[in-house]
Amino acid sequence: MKTRLIVLLGAIFCTLTSFAQNPVSVHFDECVDLTAMVWRLSGSREYNMCMVPQFSHNVDSTFAQFKEHQAVKLASQYRELGISYDAVASYGLHLTVDNNGNIALDNNFLEGSDDSFKRWSDQQKKEFLEPLNNFYHETHFHDWFLQQKTVYAQVEKTFNDINQKVDYDWFNKYFGSQSDSQFGIVLSLLIGPQNYGCSYQAKDSSIVLSPIIGSCQVDDKGNFVFDANLVLPIVIHEFCHHFCNRLNEQYWSLMDKFAEKVFLEKKDQLKKTAYTTALIMMHETFVRASVIRYMKTHYPQVNESELIKNEDKNGFILTQTLCDALKQYEQQRDSYATMSDFMPSLAKAVNDFDLKQYKKQQQKQAKLNATYKVNIMDGATNVPSGNFTVVIKFSKPMNNVIALHFSSSGADFPTLKGYNWSDDKTLKIDFFLEPSHRYGFMVYGAAFTTKDGHNAGKSLEINFSTEE
Repeated sequence: MKTRLIVLLGAIFCTLTSFAQNPVSVHFDECVDLTAMVWRLSGSREYNMCMVPQFSHNVDSTFAQFKEHQAVKLASQYRELGISYDAVASYGLHLTVDNNGNIALDNNFLEGSDDSFKRWSDQQKKEFLEPLNNFYHETHFHDWFLQQKTVYAQVEKTFNDINQKVDYDWFNKYFGSQSDSQFGIVLSLLIGPQNYGCSYQAKDSSIVLSPIIGSCQVDDKGNFVFDANLVLPIVIHEFCHHFCNRLNEQYWSLMDKFAEKVFLEKKDQLKKTAYTTALIMMHETFVRASVIRYMKTHYPQVNESELIKNEDKNGFILTQTLCDALKQYEQQRDSYATMSDFMPSLAKAVNDFDLKQYKKQQQKQAKLNATYKVNIMDGATNVPSGNFTVVIKFSKPMNNVIALHFSSSGADFPTLKGYNWSDDKTLKIDFFLEPSHRYGFMVYGAAFTTKDGHNAGKSLEINFSTEE
């Protein structure tokens, strides 16, 4: 049994209709893969999650000898300063291969227009170019990239089956923006299963929307697979970020104070999944509500309430509020030509959220949720290496799902061998542990559901180290 965790999203079990007669371009980007490779070699967890085993083996056998390269060491230092996740991929998007075959910063963008790229200081952007160029030439990265042409073409072809099913006209119509946006999708096996909503403004004032998608897997026959039920909402999600983030920032003063109160209520849960501020929380909530409305209007059979409930479990407790507000917007487009016109009303809906009532409901819900115990303590040391079984015992009968996530500590997720429910209250998860190693995982309580319609409540992080 092949089991890959890890993020539970509301599945859209429906027949997907083709919309785009001329879908946006889909391609692999040499510079994005180059920066991803350097961060992979630096040990960055988010760039060591490739879900295509044969490709991962190819990468490691070719590039493992360069782990001590100057560029890799500098990447490790940068990561400690917050250059990780989307900031790395965004840097790759802002690079080009010049006429001399060297890596250079692309001058076709307006400085400051890409939030992810802004996490790099001007000094870092320039300082990294020389060691990155050295890595590019010394590893013969360009030759390796060209050698992947056949693999990349197969992945692009597979993804285009989903690309045909995205209604790209919807974005400008729904948000009411100018039609000056250029859509494009970059694929990268090296970032799987991460996906990043990168965008920037070009010097001709057009907006370039270029999400980077990594959610490619292989089936039991070795064929490349993109799960449409998962990836279609992700594509919509990443494109929505461009519109939603800018609107939130423009009207932030209308809702920032109350949004901070909501964030404090869910801060611990949200920070564990890298949503670290009230503004980021609102970006995600607005995007997720927009995706739900897209799915519901395009596929009426979708269970909207279940999707909202899943987002609430993820800590985005304003999703229902925003979905209700967006329905109002959709019904009153004669009054609101654009989403920008509607934003004061959306902000009012946010501020009208009854946080006290929500807390009371949560307290009541907590009494109905399952509790659970794990057979390994957080902070355990000298855990035996080799095959190790984590046992989670619940207080109530559970549905047979598994919901683990990465530890926020940065510790490695253990190698997952399999899992089984020995009964409806006991989950056994088989891991393989290396000696003298630091591991960690999070039991994602809100995603473990009980048979009577509740969940396992709070999440639990467990970090431990193995014996020498």
